[in-house]
Amino acid sequence: MAEVKISELTNKGTFLEDTDLFIISKSDGSGGYDSKYLTGTELRQIELNKEGTSYTLVLADANRLVEMEDGSANNLTIPPNSSVAYPVGTQILISQLGAGQTTVVAGSGVTLRSSGGKTKLAAQYSMGSLIKRGLDEWYLAGDITT
Repeated sequence: MAEVKISELTNKGTFLEDTDLFIISKSDGSGGYDSKYLTGTELRQIELNKEGTSYTLVLADANRLVEMEDGSANNLTIPPNSSVAYPVGTQILISQLGAGQTTVVAGSGVTLRSSGGKTKLAAQYSMGSLIKRGLDEWYLAGDITT
């Protein structure tokens, strides 16, 4: 792929190739630059976080898949922004890998918005998506139930 500035990328339908290389640079304060290189493969990969019991999300879960692998009913808690400051627009995928039903719980001061007020993953292997839409406001969508 030819070198292209981010500001020149207008076609969101463009396919990202494994060999595409993205360079992110910032000034080191002395006239040079510190750079980070990412490949197309790295940008597309979703990291997994497997949890065995009830769990409260942490900053590292941003843009990851959190798998809840518990044989008993369990909770996945969304912490308030004062505890974990995710940027607005953060997405966290969740799955119920174990047989125990996973309930998504809004932490203190957090508003969880979902169709019909549903907060539970429907069954084993169900998936959902959490998207932060405001300071302490999240959407929950996917294979969910009451």
